Amino acid sequence: MNYFQTPYVYYPSSERSFRQIQGKMSVDGAGRLTVIPDQAIINIGVMTENKDVEAAQNENSKRSKQVIEALKKIGVSDDDIQTLSYTIQPIYDFVEGKSILRGYQIQHVFELTVRDIEDAGVIYKTAVSAGANMAGSLRFEVTNEETYYQKALQLAMKNATEKAVKLGEQLGVTVKQPPVKVTEVPSAISPKELSLSAAPESSFQAAPPIQRREIEIEARVSTEFQY
Repeated sequence: MNYFQTPYVYYPSSERSFRQIQGKMSVDGAGRLTVIPDQAIINIGVMTENKDVEAAQNENSKRSKQVIEALKKIGVSDDDIQTLSYTIQPIYDFVEGKSILRGYQIQHVFELTVRDIEDAGVIYKTAVSAGANMAGSLRFEVTNEETYYQKALQLAMKNATEKAVKLGEQLGVTVKQPPVKVTEVPSAISPKELSLSAAPESSFQAAPPIQRREIEIEARVSTEFQY
């Protein structure tokens, strides 16, 4: 019968065909910015030892106050001098398999915020000359970190979109925009850190030159596109 030869639309089959030509692709994107730091963080401390714990504490307190006062004299504010850690540790000697208490060690570590990187060398010299005798570190930072991160995030989204479009061209399909899903992937900023060290009772004739290093800020996204 001719009736059964007449073209017709069978929706379930049509829907299955539509699903077959649709697809999804997952693409990761990364954005990076290299920025010049505008401040530095110095970690430096005072260590004292004594057979008597109270004497060790008193000596440490005295030297720590000397460091703080010296830093204030060159313009470092109270807000930029913070205690990072304060520890009291017993010291033991091991003799013939036995541990004998020899005394106590006190460590007071400070975190110094340097608002002008050009002052980093002078601040470090001042702290060591005033009594700081623990090796520390210096790292560079940017104060408007979030602003740069947002720019890096935009670059990451652009990178993911460009990759999706290129993949679509290779597959012979048209990638739809915007993506149906975007997930921000946690990404840590990579501060540049330098090691600082000084022998006990060090004395500087001049402040050590400290050159700033660029910081790389990275953002990453995971996206899902339809085609």
